[in-house]
Amino acid sequence: MSLLPFVLMTSVGAVLALLLRRNERIATAIAVVCLLGAVVTALAIRPGQSVVVGGAGFATTEYLRLFLVLGAIAGLLLAIVGQAVGSRRDVPAVTLGVLATSALALSLPDARLAVLAATASGGFGALVTLVPIGGRGGSTVGTRVLRATVVAGTMAIAATAWIGRDLTDLAAQPVVFGLAYLAFALAVAIRFGAIPAHAWAARLTDTVPESTLPLVTAWAPAAFAVVALAWADASIAPLLVDLDAVRFVVLAIAVISIVLASLAAFVQEDIEHVVGYAIIGDAGVVLLAIAALDPAAWAPARTWILAFVVARSAFAAWAAATRTAFFTGRVADLRGWAIRRPDLAAVLALVVIASVGVPGLAAFDARAAIVGLAVDGPFAALVLLGTLTPLAYYGRLFLVGLGRPEGRQGRGGAWRPVVAPVDLTDLRGWLARTWSANQAVTAMGGAALLAILALAVSAGAFGASQAAAGLPPTLDVSTESFVPGEPEPEAPADSDAPSAPAVDGEASGTPAP
Repeated sequence: MSLLPFVLMTSVGAVLALLLRRNERIATAIAVVCLLGAVVTALAIRPGQSVVVGGAGFATTEYLRLFLVLGAIAGLLLAIVGQAVGSRRDVPAVTLGVLATSALALSLPDARLAVLAATASGGFGALVTLVPIGGRGGSTVGTRVLRATVVAGTMAIAATAWIGRDLTDLAAQPVVFGLAYLAFALAVAIRFGAIPAHAWAARLTDTVPESTLPLVTAWAPAAFAVVALAWADASIAPLLVDLDAVRFVVLAIAVISIVLASLAAFVQEDIEHVVGYAIIGDAGVVLLAIAALDPAAWAPARTWILAFVVARSAFAAWAAATRTAFFTGRVADLRGWAIRRPDLAAVLALVVIASVGVPGLAAFDARAAIVGLAVDGPFAALVLLGTLTPLAYYGRLFLVGLGRPEGRQGRGGAWRPVVAPVDLTDLRGWLARTWSANQAVTAMGGAALLAILALAVSAGAFGASQAAAGLPPTLDVSTESFVPGEPEPEAPADSDAPSAPAVDGEASGTPAP
């Protein structure tokens, strides 16, 4: 199976990087090489393959391939940025672990097993921050991350396990399905750190560097959210059950997260906190898709997820590059940054377009479609305007960047590469000096590449929209799109798949008690 080399490359690389983390140079070199290998092996994945191993089925899809390719590229660039800015060396190891577990989660047709894999993805990042190298502060934050991951995973596992039972002989009450749906939706909210469950995510920015933040709070929860969408569309949406009450709860959390996260990002004094709340706000759109509980939201939701995770990775890389260039991350101390470093201003402009978008871009249209499916009437227009509130904190950053610097502030570092004459007698020293002199340039270059990649994904490049419309992983190979109105693939006559659970006494003709 073409997925196996990718899983082996990322999982073995993550383990080696963690075992050798005391020797930072060796661990980092191994992890970066494995990330390069992850890009190659992800590109080699062939959609439409399936295999059964020990009773568990694995299947590859075009969306799985694209998610892993983008994740490997973004992780590699974030690792380079992390090395350039001198942050913790855990970025490559965390990336490899998240990619390995996400590959399993997105390839498992069984939602129960997929939830376990997606939960392991968040748990891996939490455990990395728990180790003593992070100090007491890292252990405290890691404990909170691990607690949120375990709570969310437990709720999702309970929901999928209950619905996954053989319910053909059980008369199930509608409230049970509503509670299962609500449990999984709240689990996604907790994993993303949506408001009001944002305490752990907000404190994470105090310890985790910018280059690691999107891996823990965006990429890992994104795989979890994709599993939730597939489960809800297959197990809950087909039921003729009134779930308006629980949908309203999920919808309220989504809208509150979108608006209040933008407000919180606007008033933050450190750019890493701005990035953290920006991720929470965009995750609110994912919750809107889950609140829609409509198969029509499947394709736009997965399109938005791809654009969201790459754009927030680019924003985090920009924040890291800006902090390195000006030796500060405080917004008040960055007055005039856009004038002194127009290259960083151009990168942020690309990030704004990729994350907020303009009509015609795939991500913008996907977000508008999600809002229209989740909310009816005039309130839909207000929610759509709410999704544009990130323009407020972006505007603040640009206004500060165009202001006159106060006092004696640095020039913002060199924006062009600096290469001294090659010293053949001390080649190692020359390489070290060249790297040290170009760290700010390297960080900016990584952020620029991520911003360009984010804009391309937001525009629908790489077949993002087509991949997002594809079916979830299934052991029955099919090339049809998961689009409402189209005939579904016919199941084999001898299929032993359980039938949909009945509601209110419709199971086996037995009246409800």
